[in-house]
This record gives sequence, C-alpha cells and structure tokens, in this order.
Amino acid sequence: MNWEEIRSRESLTAKESKYICNDLMSTGLEMERLIVENFGPEDYYKVAQRRIGGGRIGGKACGLLLARKLIQARMPQYMDYMEPHDSYFVGSDVFYHYLEENDCMELRRRHMKEKEKFQEADELQSRIQNGSFSEAIQEEFLKVVRHYGDTPIIVRSSSFLEDGFGNAFSGKYESIFCINQGSEEERLSDLMNAVRSVYASTMNPSAIEYRRRWGLLDVDEQMALLIQKVAGQRYDNFYMPVAAGMGCSYNPYKWMENMNPDAGMIRMVMGLGTRAVERTPGDYPRLVGLDRAQANLRTTVAERHKYSQRNVDVMDYASNSLCTKRLEEVIEELPGWQKKLVLSHDTEAEELLAQRGKYKQVLFADCQGMVNNDLFIQMVKDILGMLQEVYGRPVDVEFAVNSAAKGEWKLNLLQCRPLQASVSEKIHIPEEKVKEFLFDVRRTSMRRSKMEKLDIIVWVDPRKYYEYPYAKKFHVAQKIDEINRHYEDTDKKMMLLVPGRIGTSSPELGVPVVYANISAFCAICEVAYSEVGYHPELSYGSHMFQDLVEADVYYGAINENSKTRCYQPRLLKQHPDIFPKLFPGNEELGEIIKIFDVSDCNAQLLLDSKKGRAVCWLAAPLIPR
Repeated sequence: MNWEEIRSRESLTAKESKYICNDLMSTGLEMERLIVENFGPEDYYKVAQRRIGGGRIGGKACGLLLARKLIQARMPQYMDYMEPHDSYFVGSDVFYHYLEENDCMELRRRHMKEKEKFQEADELQSRIQNGSFSEAIQEEFLKVVRHYGDTPIIVRSSSFLEDGFGNAFSGKYESIFCINQGSEEERLSDLMNAVRSVYASTMNPSAIEYRRRWGLLDVDEQMALLIQKVAGQRYDNFYMPVAAGMGCSYNPYKWMENMNPDAGMIRMVMGLGTRAVERTPGDYPRLVGLDRAQANLRTTVAERHKYSQRNVDVMDYASNSLCTKRLEEVIEELPGWQKKLVLSHDTEAEELLAQRGKYKQVLFADCQGMVNNDLFIQMVKDILGMLQEVYGRPVDVEFAVNSAAKGEWKLNLLQCRPLQASVSEKIHIPEEKVKEFLFDVRRTSMRRSKMEKLDIIVWVDPRKYYEYPYAKKFHVAQKIDEINRHYEDTDKKMMLLVPGRIGTSSPELGVPVVYANISAFCAICEVAYSEVGYHPELSYGSHMFQDLVEADVYYGAINENSKTRCYQPRLLKQHPDIFPKLFPGNEELGEIIKIFDVSDCNAQLLLDSKKGRAVCWLAAPLIPR
C-alpha cells in the first residue's frame, strides 16, 4: 500500500477507507464503522508510519487512537490540556511469523482443537517465551529504542479481541514496563524480552479461562502490541506521573442519594496507574463522582487519612524496574506545586503533635488538588460523556496526569474501551417479606436492575477464616476455585459471600482469589466483620471489576453501617450445607466454607439500580425440614 499517495489525498471514499481500516486497524463491524466515519488519509498515514511489521494493530491500539481522534474533532477546546500521542504498534503479522519461526504453530493448532484437553500449555508458553526474532524485526525494534532514548516504556497487549464491543480481556494479558536504561544493546534486549513475555501471556491460565468462558478457545487469537512511553517525568531516583487512574462514563457506585450515575466517575492515585486498576493491600485510591466531585466518601480528616494511599508505584532507577515506594520516600522528591495536586494535610494529627512540642507536616495522598480543579473534572466528565454518546454505550478510559511547571497540567489518555451493555428490568421488591431477606443493602453495589434466581450460596465464615493460620488461608481460595470448577458447566446460579475484600493479594484482608477462581458465580458480596477487622472495599475500576461487568455479575458490599438495612446469615442455616457431600474428608475447610443449597425455595437476588438497592430474598423452604 502506497502510504505517501494515500497521505496526499484530500479525502477517501467510504469503500477505500473501509479497505484501509480492515488492512491496518480493525475488521470488527462497530469499530470499523467508527474509524471509517472519523479517520482521514493523514490519520491512517500516521498509524502506518508507527507500525512495525504487517497486519492489524489490534483492539487496544484502535480504541486509544479512535478516542484521541474523537476528542480532537469534537472537543478541540481541550487539546491544549492533552499530552500528544507517542506510541508504536507491532502488527499482528509479527506475532504470526514469530510463532512459525519458533516451532509453535503445531502446538497452537492442537491447543485450539483440543481446547480443555490440551496438556502442553506449559511447553507452548515456554517456546514463546524463549524464541528469537528475525533480523528485520530486530532492526525495527532498534528504531523504537532509539526514538525513546532513555525514557521508560511499556509494552502492552493489543490483541484482536481486546477493548472491542464484544470482550475487553481486561488484565488477562501482560503489560511489561521497561526502565530503558543502559547501552543500546541492553535496551533492545529488554524490549524484545518484554515482547516475548506479552506473547507468552496468551497462554496465561486467566486468559485461557476467559476464552473458555466466552467460547473463544477455537478462535485464532492474533496478538498485536502497543508500545508506549510511560507517562510521567524523571525525579532524582525514579520516574512517574503526578497522578493516574481510570474513568468510567457511568458511575455504578451511587454512595449518595442525589448522585447522577450518568455523570461518570474516576478512580485516581498518585504515581503510576497500576494501583488504580489492581487491588492493593492497605491502599485506597481516590474515588470521585464527576457530578459531585467534592462529595468524599470519608467525612473527617482522620478517615480521609486512614483510607488513603500509603505506597506509590514508580519506575525505579536503582533497581531498573517497576517498584513500590513508601509515600514518605516519594514526597521528598516532589516540587511544591505537585504536592498541592496530590497531597493533603492531616491537620488534626499536626495539631496533636504541636501540642506535644513536635512541629511537622503530616501528609497523605488523596489527589485532592486535582479533585478541586474544576477544569480537570469538567474536562474528564465531558470527554467520557462524548465517548459514551459516540460508542452508544458506557466506556472506561485509563489516563495519567503530568505537571511540568506550577499552574500547568496535562492529561495523557492511555486507553479507551466500551463496556458491555445490558438492558435493565423493572423490579418489585416485596417489602412485607423483610424477615426473609438475607440482606438488604443500599448504595454499595453495582449492576443493572435484574432478578436472579439463586441455587447455591457459598459462605465463608469470617470468624473461622480469621482464626485459620495465615499460611493456610490460601487453601480457602483454592477450595473456592474447586467449587467454581465443579459448577462451571452446570446451569446452577451461585452467590459468593466472603469476609473483607475479594481478590486481594493479602489473605489477612480477604480471600485472595482471581477472577478465574470465581468465574462461575453470578453474584459476589464482600462482607464486613469489624470484630476481626474485615472491611469491604469495592474496587471499582480494577481489572476484576471489569471482568464482573462483562460477565454481568452482581458485585456488592454488606457493611456494618446505615447502608445495610439488614443482614441475617442465620437464615442460611435453614438450608442444607452440601460441602461435606461434595468434598468428603475436608472437615477442616468444611468448618470455614459452607455451601448452602437454596434450590428448595424461591431464592432470589433482586437488584434495583435506580435506587442503588440490592436484596437477597430467601423464602422459607417449600418443603419444611
């Protein structure tokens, strides 16, 4: 294709644009339509000039480029506050030829044919991880290394199935940070290792489970790549943006009655955005409803400090890697104007210290300065609203914020994907049956309005889980995975009730499962139990959250406050615990995990998204026991 000739054209016919889009970017019908409607010759030319190898650039790259083009065309008033785009795209043909040249194609074909019976996943993953690139592709990678110099970069998956209108694959494939230091040869080697790791992640268990869950195991998943400069700036010993996070055009977490869910929300952290999309023990990102940005979940300074960010993710030059630093270490490097954007004073703690003759600042990270910036909040709100309107459904984005000088800031849009749309039902909740409600919660849940019949409720006893030895707590997660696999090919509707946080990496805060361990459940509830310190923290914006949204899974919290009208776990004991029957000889775990069969009554999960209300109704057994 003669790209210089295409560039010289004033316009393209719809047929010509469709052909170029299919060759360079996407064949997905909805994405293709949006690209053809909005891209011109110069836009295609710029993409082609940054493509390595042949083939399409994949879903993540398409979503990013389309979103940026839409902002440029429809909201030019915000372009002065946007960081320019600076990415490279590794075409899907590079992946295909890499598999051929490294003797992976036969194993890959067998994997697609044998599906769940395939026994050589580790061998295939090892071959992909340890393969070699052709000299021609190495030369292309060298151009990338020279372009970015010593600025840190990130290699991200951009498969054909990612960030489209069907499946988002949120967090299923690897994203590899490269500190990009050392000699040119060392930087090239690091880049190629990162590419290999992303390619190998197509065989990750979570990715395979996701494809199995959505009937995609026999689809020839083509992996393109998106190479981006890591957003941020260099400090003395590390590199990071001032702030980063994710935004969603629909706010599923209505924590105040007069909040408008259609205004959207953001989840923001200081430093790299990794802490905004993953569950991090002991850390709390800032959650902002864009119609009422100042409406903080925490009402006192002490609460705001307690539920704030303790650690910051940065690119560390000493270790040549992505690492986590204590907030106190990072604060010292920030200029004053940046501190004002992301840090707040614990005035109460400072006053107490002063009374004792100790005068020091007590700072915590809550991104309050960005929240107070009306232009920033309005800009994000407008962009999310526009993208939702064009896409015809809610979207989420990932972004970073840089501030190179006092009074200046710029937004770097890093990703955009459509969320899966579902139609809500009209729901009637029988108020007279409150004595039969397992729980009745308000403003602590997400999902569309719906009635879901329940067959199985898996309940983890919070007291006994707390008392279980730390080293054995992972066995609880493993057993939940076994329960998940036992029911995954059945039509049983299951709900999971766990203490504290779901998906945490720290067992003392909750049950350390990943989405693949709970993919068969239609409802997930985090349950508070303050006697031993379990507190739910719904992780809106995390990769697990995206998985639950896609799968139309209810995700909620049962707190010990006014948002929980009632919680009556004693009602579960009216129903048989079938754990001993399913797992004989597991008496120890059977004391902690209960599997209640509620199919003997008309058990229902009732969700009213308009009121932000969720009720689990356990009618008395149809046949008395």
